[in-house]
Amino acid sequence: MLSHLTRPFKHVARWFQSRALPPGVVGAASGPSFLDDFRQHRTPTPEELIAQLKNTAWTCASINASVCASFPPRLYVTTSPSQPAARCLRRALPAWQELTLKTSAHLARYTTSATHIEEVVEHPLLDLLRKVNDVHNAWDLWELTTLYQETVGSAFWLLVFDSLGRPCEIWPLPAQHVRPARDRNSDRIVDFYLYRTNDGQQRRFRPEEIIHFRYPDPKDPYRNGLSPLRAAAEQVMISSEYHACKRALIENHALPSAIISPQDVLGEDERHRLEEIWNQRFRRGGTGRILVAEQGLQVALLDHSVGDIAALAEYGQTRQDIANAFGVPISYLTAETNLANLQAAQTQHMQLAIRPRIHRRDQKINEQLIPFFDDSGRLFVASEDPVPANQEQHLRQQEIDLKLGVKCINEVRAERGLPPVEWGHKPWLPLNWQPTDQHYAIRVEDVQHDDALVSGE
Repeated sequence: MLSHLTRPFKHVARWFQSRALPPGVVGAASGPSFLDDFRQHRTPTPEELIAQLKNTAWTCASINASVCASFPPRLYVTTSPSQPAARCLRRALPAWQELTLKTSAHLARYTTSATHIEEVVEHPLLDLLRKVNDVHNAWDLWELTTLYQETVGSAFWLLVFDSLGRPCEIWPLPAQHVRPARDRNSDRIVDFYLYRTNDGQQRRFRPEEIIHFRYPDPKDPYRNGLSPLRAAAEQVMISSEYHACKRALIENHALPSAIISPQDVLGEDERHRLEEIWNQRFRRGGTGRILVAEQGLQVALLDHSVGDIAALAEYGQTRQDIANAFGVPISYLTAETNLANLQAAQTQHMQLAIRPRIHRRDQKINEQLIPFFDDSGRLFVASEDPVPANQEQHLRQQEIDLKLGVKCINEVRAERGLPPVEWGHKPWLPLNWQPTDQHYAIRVEDVQHDDALVSGE
């Protein structure tokens, strides 16, 4: 009984013990801490990156986070010829879906030797992912995980264990307050995770208590993550400065719209009277009225739109750079598009941005969370392929299989979760083809009769 309880921890402990670096790699020097070559802007901290999550950056990060949350991972179990059937509640997969899992390169570790793959519908791991904790649900977990990676580059799950040594709660930690750390002269990648609370206190978590999701960072490929927001930090700051400048201009109104220069010198009271008359006559819809001056006046109108055109063009290019960093098509951020462009942009977004993100997320769960529930290597999670082109290709393949008699109607209905019909258990072929269940027998008497007619006997 004791060995059964400690088995998950032993499996995970072996995984963490293998996370050691060669002595020459540990403690590698980090890169420069400045954004620009002039060393005028230092690298923003995680807290400053969170503060910059607004405007176009927030739009792009929230789009990626919500779309990734729309494709939650599903739990599967594999069976090889030498293994018994799984004891958990499961359901059979359509042939095309099972083939898709077996041919997915990122799942080859789990499906290479499998002869049968089924989806698990009831399992303690599924219960954990459905009810994450007392505050968050499944959608919150998936969305926050991606959102922290889009902003800071890393996301951290704190695992709470029950009496059996299995995780019973998952708490996503604020990524801007968590830092992977090592002890001095340690040969491990991470000895503990240092978490700083809002009141300034610090707490250490063991590596087996934390699941660390991160995007690859060429500067530090072992502990930190490089977020799209950090990669586009200069463009994001330019965007923030542009909006701050526009807001200050609107609030201050420091530049007048016109300058009135009387030919004669006026006293202070006369200037105020003339200004009041001018404002009452032409402000709030008074444009176009006639003013009869009591004396000679010279009016100079000021136009401030010329300088804003260049700033607006620069802001448009900045927004394009931010969208490129997040992998979000610019068609999502503008109204100047059409349906064809939106469909092409959706395919591009799903293929180049969303699919790599959910594959990276699923692999981390398979590496660090699955071993707590299964040490046989038969369980794994995988998400549905988000690329719409693949779904359309599958529908076209179904239509071809029906026309050529490769599949019957009941097989297609089973793939869609529909009940079978009485007339759908045999393939249907075109009228000029012979049915597959009809066989023609040629009698010997008919052949002899036809030969006699040909010879004239």
